[in-house]
Amino acid sequence: MSVWFAIRRSAAAHKLLLAIAVLAIVGVIAAGCGSGSSSSSGTSTSGSGGVYGGGSSGNAPASGAATVMTANSKLGTILVGQGGRTLYVFDKDTPNMSTCTGSCAAAWPPEVTNGTPKAGNMVNASMLGTTMRSDGTTQVTYNSHPLYYFSGDSQAGQMNGEGVNAFGAKWFVVAPSGNQVT
Repeated sequence: MSVWFAIRRSAAAHKLLLAIAVLAIVGVIAAGCGSGSSSSSGTSTSGSGGVYGGGSSGNAPASGAATVMTANSKLGTILVGQGGRTLYVFDKDTPNMSTCTGSCAAAWPPEVTNGTPKAGNMVNASMLGTTMRSDGTTQVTYNSHPLYYFSGDSQAGQMNGEGVNAFGAKWFVVAPSGNQVT
């Protein structure tokens, strides 16, 4: 009987930790939404602007074009942008059309560019493209899928957005083939 109690107690602790993590992410997103202005303290040698490559908050690159690169991860080779940050696609988007705006774009900042995006090693340049967002910024696409960062990734190599169901659909990292990694 004491083993059963310990198992139930452990499950409850895991649920509590999960709830705290979700609340922390929501808090980060809410803090980003509550800001009346935006600033960019991040720098990049790839030409992409802003901490997450810009987005609808006005952090478009000052000059130059975004560069999409690859990195090795626990899920295999994936696409990354500025500073090695993981890039994602949104299942709700249609080819060359972003459906992620407002609070969605605060949580999932789009990879924006000034100019034609550049292909890094193992990135198929013919699959790179752009689409115009509703706020007038130019978003990078790959295999016709608009690309995003996740605000829950604080450093290169993180993939905290993989498989997340948010804003009406799932989010996935992208392989150099242009396919979602699931």
